[in-house]
Amino acid sequence: MKTIQLITDNEAFKALYFDRERQALRPNLVFVHHEGWVFFETNELGLKGDALDPSRKLAVVWGDSVVFSVGRGWPCLLDPLAPGWQFLNGGLDGDLYTNVLTRARELNRRQRVALNVLMPGWHPMDPRTQLKRDRRLGARLHRALTGARPVQVGNRGFREDLTAFVREVPNTVLVTMPTALNPRILDQDLSPYLVEGNDEVRFGFLGILHYSITLQRASYAHIVERNAIIRDVAAEAGVPLVDLFKVFDTTEKADFRDVFYDILHFRPNAYPVVAQRLYGEIKHLLV
Repeated sequence: MKTIQLITDNEAFKALYFDRERQALRPNLVFVHHEGWVFFETNELGLKGDALDPSRKLAVVWGDSVVFSVGRGWPCLLDPLAPGWQFLNGGLDGDLYTNVLTRARELNRRQRVALNVLMPGWHPMDPRTQLKRDRRLGARLHRALTGARPVQVGNRGFREDLTAFVREVPNTVLVTMPTALNPRILDQDLSPYLVEGNDEVRFGFLGILHYSITLQRASYAHIVERNAIIRDVAAEAGVPLVDLFKVFDTTEKADFRDVFYDILHFRPNAYPVVAQRLYGEIKHLLV
């Protein structure tokens, strides 16, 4: 049996599907748009997607809102590309990487998961905190972008935690975090490119944060460092790596907003492309 809920505004909406005590999605829910169509469902495992299909091998894509995405999200689009496999969406918007790892560990302990596709996410990340605590931000960002020294903005403990996870859950593919930002536009005022509207046309910055070039640079330095750690851990642990940061690099794009509706998230109309590109990188593992 499933509980049917009508979609409401964002905060009230999240309260319906997010279990604060468990820090996870509530299971067996159906969210319906006011026009009558199903927006997304959670299954008996508390993941976005259809009911568990024991006739297929189970794969879960783990992460924060980049994985959670809009509606059913893009991970479900891997299903038709990989016969014999069921891909479920293990994303959760705003989730700290530590909780992403916790949720993945817990499911793997109680359920046979053939493949974990892990995008650790952006969180914790609040450039405002960094700006208040570190007046030497500019110098630290320069060192990070030139590879001279790690910045450790929201990444303290990340290497150790991620290494421990892949040792415990070896059937994991690590995935770097993509971004609309690139070095060519990093020092450019992008405020003229911020556009209101629906997810298909708008381009935002970083949630409710007020735009600034400094925050832009801080955000980029944060994800560059996190991705470097992801690559290092994959190489050291000998686990597969999918470098979506590189795959969706916007440096040579005519419009850096092409597949992104803010600096973190993919546009819904780009979801098929995201699924196809990821599938192309992992299809050799789907045997």
